[in-house]
Amino acid sequence: MTMVALRKKTLSELVVGDRVIRILGGEVAMPLPVTAVTESFIICGPYTFSRRNGAEIDEDLGWNETQSGSVITP
Repeated sequence: MTMVALRKKTLSELVVGDRVIRILGGEVAMPLPVTAVTESFIICGPYTFSRRNGAEIDEDLGWNETQSGSVITP
């Protein structure tokens, strides 16, 4: 029997169809599907996240890569 080590993807390796976990306010875990990927962003339905650090980008709330109330993890 051959053992295969599973490795979690990094943010830069995510593709459409992958699932991520959105951590809202440091407490609420919300699974989301990746619906689009650009060079700079990961889009999960109505939510946009930085591909660099996973921070949610929301101009209406003033959230950006350095100040955000939500992040994703692969």
